[in-house]
Amino acid sequence: MGSDDLDIRSGGLVAVDTDTLRAAAGHLRASAAACDAIGETLQRAQRVLERADVWLYPPAGSATDAAVRARRLAGDLDTMADTYEYAELRAQARIAETAGDDALARELRARMAALLRDDAGIATRLFWNELTWYGADRLALMDQYDVTIGPQLGLEALIWPLAGLIQAIGRGAVKQGAGLAPAPGSVEVRQVGGSRTSAPTSVAQLTDRIPAGDARVRVDRFTMPDGSRRFTVYIAGTSDGGEDEAWDWDSNLDMYLRRSDAASYQAVRAALADSGAETGDVVSPVGYSQGGLVATFLAMSGDYEVPLVVTAGSPVQGDFGGDTLGVALRHRDDPVAALAGGGFAQGVGAEGSITVSREIPGKLLGGDDPIEPHLIEHYRETARMLDVSSDPRVDGVRSRLGDYADATSVESFVYEASRVDPRPLAGVPQVPFRRLSGASSGGAG
Repeated sequence: MGSDDLDIRSGGLVAVDTDTLRAAAGHLRASAAACDAIGETLQRAQRVLERADVWLYPPAGSATDAAVRARRLAGDLDTMADTYEYAELRAQARIAETAGDDALARELRARMAALLRDDAGIATRLFWNELTWYGADRLALMDQYDVTIGPQLGLEALIWPLAGLIQAIGRGAVKQGAGLAPAPGSVEVRQVGGSRTSAPTSVAQLTDRIPAGDARVRVDRFTMPDGSRRFTVYIAGTSDGGEDEAWDWDSNLDMYLRRSDAASYQAVRAALADSGAETGDVVSPVGYSQGGLVATFLAMSGDYEVPLVVTAGSPVQGDFGGDTLGVALRHRDDPVAALAGGGFAQGVGAEGSITVSREIPGKLLGGDDPIEPHLIEHYRETARMLDVSSDPRVDGVRSRLGDYADATSVESFVYEASRVDPRPLAGVPQVPFRRLSGASSGGAG
């Protein structure tokens, strides 16, 4: 499977440059005019030949047809540009309103109204585009769950309304300003490993450093030539470790439902502090599954300077600020990633932020593992595919990683974590887990 199988977007829906679309439309209209001129020349040549009693027919009709097709395509590109610009303006207006900038919001909505005056069909087209985009993930899940329950009902029939409910609840899209209620002092972390290492140079290397086995958190500490320090924290997914497990279903629900900051979240912050990270330091979180939840809320806490966030199979997507480049690896047929409800239709985070998606071949309930598309080994393969992609948007990720190449030393710290006051499992049905060779145990969330 090659990088061509990846869908790389600068957001959920808006993934194009409207100026480029309009410029392309202009070039097509210029080409249409040139085809018109060529057609007229060929028609004159045909008339000259006919007067000379030479019955040769130059392809004047082909030139005319090419001009018609070019103008039609130019019109389609302009329509696309108007639709995407409307979506961008709507997203910017919502951000301005959230930030309390009413004047900017009014200006943006006035530009939206001007677009609608020129083309009243924009809003309808945008609605159907969004519906198609959200539906793509649901269709992929339906295909994976194509298993009949009884003579009439197929499990796939439940996917569409369930996905719609997830989207309506809106917990998968974490907006700016969303915080977690503090619940400190309920976990302890223990350093169980450490070594000298090198700076990661690819997304695959980042995902490969997510802890395996009993470890839950790894912190890489970079010492830069000026003596400053930077940190990258790698966060594992849900584990079935027992009553004192910090990465349990309670932590999943605490964060997803915004009930509290969760034991796993506290443990990551404690591990960062133990490795020397302080408020205001540069920290880049990398998380898989539940680790993606932790990474998202850590990046949005405002306590650290966060240049890069990488999540794999996360049940949420965060609306990071303009200084944070986000990379979200998401399998369309992953039931955990589906909890994000599609994330944000507009682009979020710094310029160059991307959402990378694909489907994993096979049927979930027809194979050996009920959550096959969610397994970290598949996300590591997705990361490797991204690294070799020729898509120019990957350059932004490479640039952020390149900022660490000059580190004079890189130290690694690995941590276990547990609850201080173990509590019984919260009664949530436990998803079967599988210990992966060289990977953390995969879980739902």
